[in-house]
Amino acid sequence: MLMRPPKELDDWLKHHLFDTVPMAIAVIDQAFNLVYANKAFEQMFGPWQDRKCYEVYKGRDSMCPQCKGAVAFQNGQPVVNEEVGYNAAGNFTRYIKHTTPVVDDKGRIPYLIEMCTDITETEQIRREYQLLFDQVPCSILIIDKNYRIVKSNERARTMLGDLEGLHCYKGLKGVDHKCSECTARQTFEDGELHTGHHIWRTLDGQTIHLHVITVPLRLSNGTFDMVMELAVDVTQTLKLEDGLKFAHTFLETMITTSMDGIFAVDNEGQVSIFNPAARDTFKVGPDQKVSRQSLAGMLPEGFMRQVDAGTQHVYLPETEVTDMTGAKVPVRLIGNQLKIEGGSTGMAFSIQDLSEIKKLENEKLEAERLAAVGQTVAGLAHGIKNLTTALEGGMYMLSTGMQKGNLERIQKGIEMLRRNIERISMFVKAFLSFAKGRQIKARVNNPADIAQEVVEMYSTKAEELGIQLQFELPQTLASAVIDYESMHECLTNLVGNAIDACSVSTDGGSRVTVRAFEKNGTIIYEVADNGCGMDYEIKKKVFTTFFTTKGLGGTGLGLLMTKKIIQEHGGRIELESEPGQGTTFRIRLPRRRLPQSASDGEA
Repeated sequence: MLMRPPKELDDWLKHHLFDTVPMAIAVIDQAFNLVYANKAFEQMFGPWQDRKCYEVYKGRDSMCPQCKGAVAFQNGQPVVNEEVGYNAAGNFTRYIKHTTPVVDDKGRIPYLIEMCTDITETEQIRREYQLLFDQVPCSILIIDKNYRIVKSNERARTMLGDLEGLHCYKGLKGVDHKCSECTARQTFEDGELHTGHHIWRTLDGQTIHLHVITVPLRLSNGTFDMVMELAVDVTQTLKLEDGLKFAHTFLETMITTSMDGIFAVDNEGQVSIFNPAARDTFKVGPDQKVSRQSLAGMLPEGFMRQVDAGTQHVYLPETEVTDMTGAKVPVRLIGNQLKIEGGSTGMAFSIQDLSEIKKLENEKLEAERLAAVGQTVAGLAHGIKNLTTALEGGMYMLSTGMQKGNLERIQKGIEMLRRNIERISMFVKAFLSFAKGRQIKARVNNPADIAQEVVEMYSTKAEELGIQLQFELPQTLASAVIDYESMHECLTNLVGNAIDACSVSTDGGSRVTVRAFEKNGTIIYEVADNGCGMDYEIKKKVFTTFFTTKGLGGTGLGLLMTKKIIQEHGGRIELESEPGQGTTFRIRLPRRRLPQSASDGEA
């Protein structure tokens, strides 16, 4: 036999071994870059050049939280683990990964070799088999040639107890001899499928009648030394039929009388269920048929395709559908794939008409806005009452000064009257401006741009006062329908107040931080300072009365105007403050409650 020379063998191993091995092999460096992969790896996971391992394996843009490769780089020990990821076609895959550190002469680990074996199909088959074995609606026993029970499924164990190791005639019938009508014996004798009728005894002593089928469990060479016995309890057939009739009637009644719309589409594209509530939502007549195509046109674009392609339910808490008249209807929509034993049989949908809820929400918003105006009126009355008292004092000083001929007292009285008349004028003008307001003109804007512009506007003033003013944007914000100028005014009020609060602090290190981010579909602005803070009494008054802490320098309308604008955007403002600890104002603007765009089609 011709032997390959050692050098040729060495060259062949270096250049061809990896591509010959029928296993996906890759080499990664300490930065988790894929520096080499064989053909089997590329066939399994797709292109790998100039990519990170977690991009190729998992489709991620950052490292895996529990990276086994990182552990191998640290301790130098090989690792074997089961992983899940995505294959070259983008499909979910499961594989066994062997990770081996490459140690150089200095004991360093510059690389890892990772070898992967695809077990997706094997694992799926195993899980389906175990699921089928344990969950089929019949008892299954594996019986050897000595008529001992080798294995039983969950249904058999629940009904008959632990039978493994017992003779079938003893465990099933409570007798000490083989049954004359034993179907397992017949199968052992001729290797054919046999059926029969048996009576078993359950754990609670009841006797049940079963239809039994026995089949040989053949090996690859055709021989067998065990049979599988499947037994269906026929005594429950009538009860099962009655139960099915009840369940069908119950579900049909529930679907028909449900206040939410329910409809279903089978695999042939036929709309098999369309209950009265769904017909009301879509304005479909009682005898009018609905096709899959027309239904897809009424639902949000791509929604039905998403449900059809997904593995989980698709939930839209707030969206719009189009009824048969072409009108838009606000709804809550849920779509599910209907599956039996892993196979899709169609799609089912649930829809809730939100028209009334939206109407109530709008009424609530309007009530909140009117309440804000009412609070302001009350505050104005309170403020004018105080000013009236001051006017009376000025009149008294003027009158007594004239009576006594005291020019200084007359001058002081006139000054008091002038100053307080000016304050009344300022209050009234400010209130009229607040009460009248202006129609907000919401358009698509970037929420972060508004906050950044306010910070830039105040940066010079903050620097002059020795206050650190910074803007934080933890994430990129999507555009939203917001009145730019009104929201700019809100943030201007809050940032100006924060700088004023810091300017009276004597501790040094004053700081004002403006943040803009989004959480759970809500745009959030935060204006936080470490200034003087507010006590409980001030916090109670700050939004509810015509209140200011700035003396003659303020009208008390800034925060009320801010609250009014935020309410007009469907949002709310929150306050957190402690004396000496600073203050945080937080604006929350849920996207679903933002106003409509002032320009048609722009929202």
